[in-house]
Amino acid sequence: MDYPEDQWIPVSALNHFVYCPRRVALIYLEGSFHENVFTWEGRMAHQRVDQQSAWNRETGVREIRSLYLASHRLGLVGIADLVEFHPQPNGIEIPYPVDYKRGRKRRWMNDDVQLCAQALCLEEMLDVSVPRGAIFHVKSRRRREVHFSRDLRQQTEQTAHRLHELLQSRQTPAPRLSPRCQGCSLRELCLPEVQSDLPLLDQYRRALYSQEIEQGGRKAP
Repeated sequence: MDYPEDQWIPVSALNHFVYCPRRVALIYLEGSFHENVFTWEGRMAHQRVDQQSAWNRETGVREIRSLYLASHRLGLVGIADLVEFHPQPNGIEIPYPVDYKRGRKRRWMNDDVQLCAQALCLEEMLDVSVPRGAIFHVKSRRRREVHFSRDLRQQTEQTAHRLHELLQSRQTPAPRLSPRCQGCSLRELCLPEVQSDLPLLDQYRRALYSQEIEQGGRKAP
């Protein structure tokens, strides 16, 4: 079943969802977004891509930057930083999406899912197989190739459907304190340290209240 266009979500939202479901809800349901050094560096990396355009005559690879992407089947829409079209002997060009990320070369599953979603959009739009792509890590200026395996494709599709369900529910997940919270730009809004302790505090208050009632009952004449 295809998603109507008014329910399409940004491809980048999958990255947020894999990183933290609460984060994506704060951004897309509650309209919260705070920029920190990490998001600023990421935005600068994307802007540098947008300002460049070239045709590689030596390799014959056609390069398109800021390419519009969409998938009716997954309800996704977005802009690819760079898509290379690699010529084949049979005359067909194979798309090769390249996503720019800040930081050094390192594998992050949320980045792989976002890149795979771009590939799935390209396959649907162009009716051609996209077997692999790459993450370009700006700080180390190195590419990390990503193979779009069956497992990664399945995880990406499941992530898209789960994200649609979350956004349609209009419910923000409860916070869960984890090491990922350290670098999150929404930490001051999310307050995972405080809100994660609320159930324990509530349980403690109920226990004290029950104890006071019991003690009061014993003292009653």
